[in-house]
Amino acid sequence: MNLSDTIPLSIFIDTVSLVVVGVGCLVIAAASTMSGSTRGFVVLRDIGLPLGLLGALAGALGISLNASDPALVYHYTAYMLVAAFYGGVVSGFGVFLGGQDPSKNTKPDSPVPIYLATLVTFAVAIWTMDSAAGIELYFSPVLLGVFAAVGLLAIATKKKSLTGTLADASLFASMLCVMIGLIARFSDYVQPGLRISMGGLVLGLLVYVCALCMSYGTGAQAEINAQRKNWHWLELTGFLVFMYFAPETLREVLQSQ
Repeated sequence: MNLSDTIPLSIFIDTVSLVVVGVGCLVIAAASTMSGSTRGFVVLRDIGLPLGLLGALAGALGISLNASDPALVYHYTAYMLVAAFYGGVVSGFGVFLGGQDPSKNTKPDSPVPIYLATLVTFAVAIWTMDSAAGIELYFSPVLLGVFAAVGLLAIATKKKSLTGTLADASLFASMLCVMIGLIARFSDYVQPGLRISMGGLVLGLLVYVCALCMSYGTGAQAEINAQRKNWHWLELTGFLVFMYFAPETLREVLQSQ
């Protein structure tokens, strides 16, 4: 029995998600390889998952803020997960083809192509965020306040390179936003809580992806420890998705039949 006999393959195909993840990953991987920095497959291993999560959460935020029909929630959840699926596939190929050894600090012959590729990846991410929910959503006082406070504290006490410090700060700031947003959500401030928690996670992933890309140009890749960071981003995203999009348990499904 083929997969196509039971599940239509069309549910795994989304052109926008494919372009966002594909362009963002391939551009920075090619630039890093051609510049003599980290090998392309290792870059794909490290950047595929966070870029896929960024696209998934940006889309989910826009859908959630405009959703009105409860019957479509599962459909929206599946649509959201496609981008994360693509990012996971890219990282998976990177693991098999690039190996699991930690990245080493390798300075490129010229960082200019990497910085230009970072700008392309940043532009693709910003376009995704703006198309999904509007870029103005991410300029809320709460999000800017949390990220500014954490960023300034991290830089003032930094023990790593700037890219490594920003990578750590982005994860911590996102964790704070998720918890602040969930507290607001369960205090009956559903929409503001959604904007803070999911918006903060998207913003954190944007900062992290840019810091990771820049590290290939500065030669500070090892300080980020991308493989471990990816697990933390996946755990945080999974927790948030569960809190907002938790499916019915098997017991609830059986009781409703």
